Amino acid sequence: MSVARELAQIARSRTYEHLPFDVIHQTKRVVLDTLGCALGGFDSEASRILVQMVQETEAKPESTVFGSGIKTSSTNAILANGAMVRYLDYNDTAFIIQGETYRTGYHPSEVIPGILAVAERQHLSGQDVIAAINLAYDLSLGFLQGVQGQGIEKKGWNGDTRGAYIMPIVFGSMMGLNEEQMANAVGIAGSCHAVLGILDTPAEEYTMTKNIRFPTMAQAALQAVLMASKGFTGPTSIIEGHDGLAQVVMAGEYNTESLLEAIGKYTIRDTCIKSIIADFSSHGHLTATLTLAKQHDIRPENVARINITTSKRCAEHTGDPVKKYPKNKETADHSSYYLTAVAIIHKEIGPDQFTPEIWNDPLVIDLIDKVSITGDPILDKFRPAGVSEITLKTGETYSLRVDYPRGHARNPMTDQEITAKARSMALKHMEAAQFEELAATVFSLEQLETIDNLLKLMTFPSGEVG
Repeated sequence: MSVARELAQIARSRTYEHLPFDVIHQTKRVVLDTLGCALGGFDSEASRILVQMVQETEAKPESTVFGSGIKTSSTNAILANGAMVRYLDYNDTAFIIQGETYRTGYHPSEVIPGILAVAERQHLSGQDVIAAINLAYDLSLGFLQGVQGQGIEKKGWNGDTRGAYIMPIVFGSMMGLNEEQMANAVGIAGSCHAVLGILDTPAEEYTMTKNIRFPTMAQAALQAVLMASKGFTGPTSIIEGHDGLAQVVMAGEYNTESLLEAIGKYTIRDTCIKSIIADFSSHGHLTATLTLAKQHDIRPENVARINITTSKRCAEHTGDPVKKYPKNKETADHSSYYLTAVAIIHKEIGPDQFTPEIWNDPLVIDLIDKVSITGDPILDKFRPAGVSEITLKTGETYSLRVDYPRGHARNPMTDQEITAKARSMALKHMEAAQFEELAATVFSLEQLETIDNLLKLMTFPSGEVG
């Protein structure tokens, strides 16, 4: 039996009834956070482009596009809604550390837009959605844990490639495919789709395409599922077969058992919900900087220098020269130089801190020039730990280390904090009463016979595209 077929067999045996209460509740927390991030990303230029493209495309009205309420094909909705969720880089994150070495990070909640689109298409219940999300979270971790040797980034690929391999299993389960069909869908999608590392690598400026990596993989997965459901075949040994995933993408360093054993580990318990907008590896030192700036009322004009010590990976990923003076949002949220300056000047790092006016602000640029970033490999095993040391022109020095910033699985946000985060983004588009109904609906997700009303609450008059 191929690995893909084994995955299909295991996935078909998992249902909502297997999920513990705390896992169900955590799933609802993550759904609300994800929908909030989608609302936060609705106004982005990338989102406007994609929604306009969807509107111009004649497609079967199967799934709802957030904001506008446009009904389009599920594949179109996956792309448009997925881009909204990912734009701010504010949605949840998880990471893998092997031994004492950081391996890779990823955003598991990117599975949610696709699951909602397919659930609407198939008229599935809230319980079905919760079960599918947990299956996708577990498979996300399992796929990346299977990578041996250097992490997938060091092999030249991006971890969002996982979408082409795991989402056919998720969508196939939701749509009632049999094991053979699901295995064929994995073969179809996996053999034709992958994400190159250039979209998220040091030494390269980021572009809009960075935020559609997973959505395009999920799109491909659904297309593959639809093809397989009608009898189209693919290489079912795509994962372990000759010139397949393990041999080519993973350079012969892949443990399929990690993928097969992932289902049922309830990975969602360990997801980290972001309290600030930044690459998660930088949350330790940025939280330290924010704390110092607020506690000591530090003014940017009084700062002589800022020394940041962080993990080796963070220093490489967010401290490389290309990102020092960002020119777009996609690069700014991965620039520890910029984010440190903003933390001191604005004393917050939220959606309002990412505009051309701010990254071109002479005061921000002046402060960027005072930031130094050092990577300490010892901190890799404590990701996202970091130290901020701020020295004033008077000679006073303030220093703080933060190992577990707010939102980390070891320092989780409360339901109230997650709701407040989502509310802050939602109220730019909808009335307070609508948001409160949205939040209440999410927290009663397991009671919904269909998710139609949830998606109606994700639309608003100002979301219409002209």
